[in-house]
Amino acid sequence: MAHVNEVADGTPYPRANSWYVGADSPGKPRVFMPYVAGVGVYRKLCDEIATDGYRGLKLS
Repeated sequence: MAHVNEVADGTPYPRANSWYVGADSPGKPRVFMPYVAGVGVYRKLCDEIATDGYRGLKLS
């Protein structure tokens, strides 16, 4: 999530008073979930994680 937040912070989305980030629900944490860095960057990250044995995931 840190990377998602870092990328999103470069856009106006997290600062918007929108239902999309939870601004319409008092007490609800404001969270921006979509990945806005683009599919190319996302795919590169996925490939790196897979190459590294699915780093960060617990496989059973």
